[in-house]
Amino acid sequence: MKRIYVIALVGACMCMLAGTLFAFPGPSENAGQAPRRGCLSVVKQEYDSAKRQRLLQMRYSSYATTGGLGRRSYWYCHS
Repeated sequence: MKRIYVIALVGACMCMLAGTLFAFPGPSENAGQAPRRGCLSVVKQEYDSAKRQRLLQMRYSSYATTGGLGRRSYWYCHS
């Protein structure tokens, strides 16, 4: 391979890596902190069950998640 192609390839890889880091900077909320007042922590199974039953958003309550990939916390919130 010619030297110019190697330099261009390395530059393209570095640009892709930098773009990925800027696109996914990390979680903005603390995973252990409730999203608002009146929220109770629930287990993932309860959240998934409500999702299957289409109960994530109800009139006076809702379910919420906080945290990033691998560090999710699930909440049941009263209005």
